[in-house]
Amino acid sequence: MTVKWYRIRKTYQKPDGGFLAIGPRYPCVLSDDGEVVLFTHAGDAQWTEAVPVEQIEEAPEAPKPRRRGK
Repeated sequence: MTVKWYRIRKTYQKPDGGFLAIGPRYPCVLSDDGEVVLFTHAGDAQWTEAVPVEQIEEAPEAPKPRRRGK
């Protein structure tokens, strides 16, 4: 299984007890059937959230820092 980085779409309805937020990138693994992506909390492997593929978008690169004027 290969770990890839994804973002959650704004249309995602977080379930009760869900820990994912919209915006940040998360490492995840695609399920064997290719329909669900599994996100696991880095601090505790018991926290796993399954998200349908329709609710994610690829985010291979970290966002570039915003330039602030002086």
